[in-house]
Amino acid sequence: MLYFDHAATTPASAAILDTYNQVAQKYFANPSSAHKLGQEANSLLNNARRQIADILHFKSNEVFFTSSGTESNNWTLQSILSAHANLHPNKRQVILSAIEHPSIRSQIDHLRMRGFEVLLAPVDQNGQLDIKSFENLLSDQVLFISTMLVNNEVGSLLPIEQLAKKLEAYPQVLWHVDAVQAIICRMKAMHQSRIDLITLSSHKFHSVRGVGLLAIRQRVTKAPLLFGGGQEFGMRSSTENLPAIVATAKALRLAWEAQAESNKRLYHYRNLITKALKENNWQVFGGSKEQVSPHIICAAFPNVPGEVLLQAFSNADIMISTTSACSSRKKNDHHTLKAMGIDESVAHSSIRISFSQTTSQAEIDQLVEKITEISTQFKQDLKGA
Repeated sequence: MLYFDHAATTPASAAILDTYNQVAQKYFANPSSAHKLGQEANSLLNNARRQIADILHFKSNEVFFTSSGTESNNWTLQSILSAHANLHPNKRQVILSAIEHPSIRSQIDHLRMRGFEVLLAPVDQNGQLDIKSFENLLSDQVLFISTMLVNNEVGSLLPIEQLAKKLEAYPQVLWHVDAVQAIICRMKAMHQSRIDLITLSSHKFHSVRGVGLLAIRQRVTKAPLLFGGGQEFGMRSSTENLPAIVATAKALRLAWEAQAESNKRLYHYRNLITKALKENNWQVFGGSKEQVSPHIICAAFPNVPGEVLLQAFSNADIMISTTSACSSRKKNDHHTLKAMGIDESVAHSSIRISFSQTTSQAEIDQLVEKITEISTQFKQDLKGA
C-alpha cells in the first residue's frame, strides 16, 4: 500500500507513539493536581510548551494547547477577534484570503451576523495572493486578517514577508496565520515577528491526533475559549491531553531538525511526479518551485471525475484524495481551484497527491509507474467512448 494523503493526516511515527505510551503510563496524573504525581505531570507539560515556544520563536506563556487546528481557528475569529474589536469599536473589517481552510471560511456568515464586514483577498491563476488587491483592501477600518502559510489543496505559498511589509502601516491589524500545512516544508516563515497568531495541528507532522496549537503574542488582547478549571492560563479550560502534547512537542522538534535535508528531497519528488503527470496529459495546478510547497500536488485529468480517478488509484492500493480531507466528501467542492479561476469542468477532474518527510524514493518510483499505467487506461477508455 502506498500512502499519498499526508496533507489530510500523517501516520504517527514509531518514536512518537513510544513517547506517547511512556507518558500515558508513567505520567497519568492530572497536571492540575497538587500532589507529587500531578506536579511531575505539570513539569512535563511546561517542558513541552517551552520546547514548542522555542521552535516557533514565541514565549512559553504565548503557546496554548487546544484539541485541533479547527478549534484554534475558531478561537481566533470568535473570542479573540471580539476582544480586539472591543478595543477598536469603530473598526469592523476582516480580510481573509480567498483560499482559506473551511474552518476559517465557514465562519464568514457568523462574522457577518456579528456585524463584521468580511473582505476576500483574491488569488491569481496559480493560487498566489494578489498583493496589489490585498494592499487595496487595507485601510484604517481593517481590524483582523487571516491567511494560510501553505494552501492545503494546491500547495501555494503565501508571501509572508511581503504581507508583513504591507502591514507595517496598520499596527491595529491582528494577523492570524494558519500554518497547519507548513510544518513539512516552511517552518522558518513562522518566525516572522509581525505575525500575531499561529495555528498548528499535531496530526499533520507525524504526531498523534487530538492536539491543536494556538500561539498568541502577548500584545494580543486575549479572551477565553472555554471556561472551567482555569487550564491554559485561564483561556481554555479542560484537562490537558498530556501524552499527546508531549508527543507533539517531540514531533515538532524532529520535523524542524529534518527540514533542511527533507526539502531538497521533497522538491525532487515533486519534480518526478509532476513530470509524469504532464507527460500523461494531466493539468498540474500551482506555479513555479518558488510558489508552491514541495509536498502537495493538485492535478486534473480532464473529462474523468476526481472520484473516479481516486477510485482507480485506490484499486491500485494508492491512497490519494480529491480535494482537502475536510471537503472530499462534498461533491463539487473545489473552493481553491474556483478562486484561481479554474473552470468547474476541469476542477471536477482534480485530485491531490501529498507526501511528507518520511516518503521514500521507492514509493515515488512506484507512484510514477502507476500514474502512467492508470493514465494510459483512461486515455484508451476516453478514446473508445
